Amino acid sequence: MAAQHLVSRLAVATDGRHALLRIRATDRAALEKHVFQRYPNREWGTFFQFGWRRTPWGLSLSFIDPELPVSGDLDRQTPMTTFKDQYTRRVFQAAISVKPRAIGVVHSHPTGYSTSPSLLDDDMDRYFSKELSARSGGAPYCSLILQRSSPDRFTFSGRVYDRGEWLPVTDLLTVGSQLQRHRTELADREALEIQSDSESTTARLESLMGVPSAARLRGTVLGFIGCGGTGSPAIAVAARAGVGEFVLVDPDRFGRSNYERLHGASHRHLQMAEPPYKIDIMRAMIADISPQARVTGFVGNVLHDNVVDELLRCDVLLGCTDSFHGRAALSDIAQHFLLPSLDIGIAMDGQDGRVTQQLVDFTQYSPDFACAFCGERINTTEMGYELMSDGEKLARQAEAADAAARGHDPDQYWRGNTRQLHTVGYLTTAAGALGAGYVEGWLTGTFGPPHSTMQFDIGKERFAFVAPPRTGRETCRCRQLIGWADAARGYRNVALPTHWPQRAVLRFRSKSTQ
Repeated sequence: MAAQHLVSRLAVATDGRHALLRIRATDRAALEKHVFQRYPNREWGTFFQFGWRRTPWGLSLSFIDPELPVSGDLDRQTPMTTFKDQYTRRVFQAAISVKPRAIGVVHSHPTGYSTSPSLLDDDMDRYFSKELSARSGGAPYCSLILQRSSPDRFTFSGRVYDRGEWLPVTDLLTVGSQLQRHRTELADREALEIQSDSESTTARLESLMGVPSAARLRGTVLGFIGCGGTGSPAIAVAARAGVGEFVLVDPDRFGRSNYERLHGASHRHLQMAEPPYKIDIMRAMIADISPQARVTGFVGNVLHDNVVDELLRCDVLLGCTDSFHGRAALSDIAQHFLLPSLDIGIAMDGQDGRVTQQLVDFTQYSPDFACAFCGERINTTEMGYELMSDGEKLARQAEAADAAARGHDPDQYWRGNTRQLHTVGYLTTAAGALGAGYVEGWLTGTFGPPHSTMQFDIGKERFAFVAPPRTGRETCRCRQLIGWADAARGYRNVALPTHWPQRAVLRFRSKSTQ
C-alpha cells in the first residue's frame, strides 16, 4: 500500500476552470456499497456512464449508471483496484455505442488513506483517458476516488480529462431528500465559520436547524428564475438566511404595477426616467442584507443556453415565473442534468368585489419524480402562446376571425388572449417566503415539502388542500434520459424560439456585492 502515499504527477488546470458531478442519492448509495465492499483495507472499483456539458467555467457532469464488473473482471488477489483486460475491452466497446454520453472510472481508497491520486492512479488515468476519449469521439473521461473512514466521514477527489487537459472535480452534489454538496478533499480549505464576538445574524436559524445548516447555506449557490412578486421575497429570505451565492434570471424592467409586490423596490425607482431591471433591484437588496454574498445576474430567460450554463453551478433552482415554458424547462433540467428545482405558482381571482381564488402551488422537479408532462403540469396550447412571435399571434387571430365568419370553429387557430391573472403582494410574499423556507430545509436535510406537488387556497375551508399523485406515463421517455445532459438535447420538451434574442445579457457577475 506504500504506493498510495506517492503524490500524483498529473497536472490539473489552475485557471479556475473545474468540473462538478451530480448523482442521485439512490445511485450514490449503490455505488458506495459496491466500491467499499472490501473495506476497510482493500480497494474496489467500477466504470460508470455519465452525461456532460461544456460551459465557460468548466464541465457539468451527471451520473447515469455504473458499468458494473462481473465475476473475474477485477483482480481479487491484490488489495489495489486492478481491471482485467476482459472488463476494459467490454467497456471500450461500450464507449463507442453510448456516445455522446461518456464513460469514467471510480474506485475507493482504503480507510485511513487520503483520496490523493497515487502514481498508479496516474498510470491508470493516462491509459483510460486516451483510449476512452478516442473511442467516444472526444467525450470527457472522469476519474473519481471515494473514501469513508466512518459512517459520517466521506471524502472524495476527482479529475476530468477533456480536449487535452485535466480539470479538477471540485464538487460532488447528491440529489435526494437532502441536497448535499461535498467539496473535494484536495481543495484549499476555506474557513466556513465566521468568527465574531457578536451574536450571529443567523442565530435563530442555527438554534432550529443546527450550526452545520448555517454553514451549508453559506456554501450554497441558489438560482432564481424570475425576480418579481414571488422571486423577490424568496431572494430576501435566502439572503437573510446567509445563502452564499445567487444566480438571478429575469428579462423585465421594473414597472409601476410591480411596486405593490416587488420586495426591494422603493419610491425612487418609480421616479427613474428609465426603470431599472428587476435583477438590478435584487442585487442592491442582497447587498443591503448580505454584503458578502456573490451575485450573478442575467437579463434573459431560462431557455437561453448561456443562462443554463450558469445555472448548472447551482445546488437548486427556484422557479418564480408562473409560465408553462418555464416549468417545462425546469423539468427538463432536473431530468437531464440532475439539477432539482422548486416551482412556485400563484393564481388569484375575484368577482363583484369579492376574492374568489387565492391559490398557491408548489411542485418539486427532480430526477426522482416524473416530468412536468407526466404530471399534467403543462398546458401545451398556453405554452405555445407564450412562445409565439407578435406576428404569429396576429396571423392566428386573423385566421380565427376568418374561420368564425365562415361559420367554422375558430379555436383551431386562436382561443383568445389569456386573461391577465391578478397577483397581490400579500400572497406572492407568503408563497415566495415559504418556497425559500422549503428550499432551506431541502438543502440542510432538516425538512422539506410534505408532498412533491401540492396546492392550497388560503380563502377556502381547510385551505382546500390537494396533493395529486406523481406518477409517470408509460409513453413518456423522461425516465430513460436521467442524467443524459446534452446528449438529451434532441429530447427537450421546449426550446428557445428563433425570434427571441439568442443569448441572455450578462448584466453583472461579482465576487462580492461590497
